[in-house]
Amino acid sequence: MEYDDTEKDLNIRYSFMLDRTAKNTFAKLDYLLKSGMHLQRDFPKPVSLYAFLDKHYISLQAYYDDFFEMVLKKEGEEWNTYFYIDFHEGSRGKIPTDNQYRWYLKSEYILIGLIFFKIYKLDGNIELSKISDFINLLYQEYDELLNKMQRVVSSIESDADSDMNEEKLRNLVYKAFTEFEQLGWIERDSNESDYFTYQPSFERLRRIYYPQIETIDEIIKRKEHD
Repeated sequence: MEYDDTEKDLNIRYSFMLDRTAKNTFAKLDYLLKSGMHLQRDFPKPVSLYAFLDKHYISLQAYYDDFFEMVLKKEGEEWNTYFYIDFHEGSRGKIPTDNQYRWYLKSEYILIGLIFFKIYKLDGNIELSKISDFINLLYQEYDELLNKMQRVVSSIESDADSDMNEEKLRNLVYKAFTEFEQLGWIERDSNESDYFTYQPSFERLRRIYYPQIETIDEIIKRKEHD
C-alpha cells in the first residue's frame, strides 16, 4: 500500500507525464528549454509546445526543480506570456556541460540588445521589421550613440586593434540577432532572414538590465573608460 501511495503522489507531482500528448511534445519542449529558448504563443512552432507548458506549468516546475535544480518561470501577461528555465540564485543547476545551453550572451550582443530595445520600445520605433532598417536608423538618427557603441565594441572584440567599420558592425548586429532568435526573443523570416518579428520574451532583457536601458548613454560612457 505504501508503494501505491508513493506512486500516486508522483503521478500528481509530475502529472504532465500522464498527458496523452506528452510523448509527442515533451522531448522537443525539454530540449528547447534546456537550450535557453523562451517560449511564447507564436514562437517557436508548433503552438502545442506553448499550450503544453501553460497547461502543465505547476507539474513542470516541480520536475525541473526536483531533477535539475532549475526554475521554470512564467512571465508577461495574457497574450504576452512566455516561459523559460533559469538557475536558482547561487546555483548552476544540473544541466550536463555538453548541452548546447545558452545562458550567457556576449557583452557586445547585450549592448546591441539594449540599444535595440531603447530604439524599438522606448523610442517607439515599433514599425521596425528588418535588421538592416535598424542598422540604417542607427546611422541616420543615432550617430552619437552609434559612435560610442563602436568604440566600446572595438575594445571588447578580440581584434580590437582594427577599427569597427560599417561592414564589421553590420556583421556583428546580424550575429546578435541570430543569438536573439535562438533565445526566442525574435523570430526571423525563414525566406528572408533580414525580416524579424519582435517576441514578448525580449522583455526579459529589460527585466534583467532595467533601469540601465533608460541610461544607455551613461553605460556606454562608463564602459569606454573601463
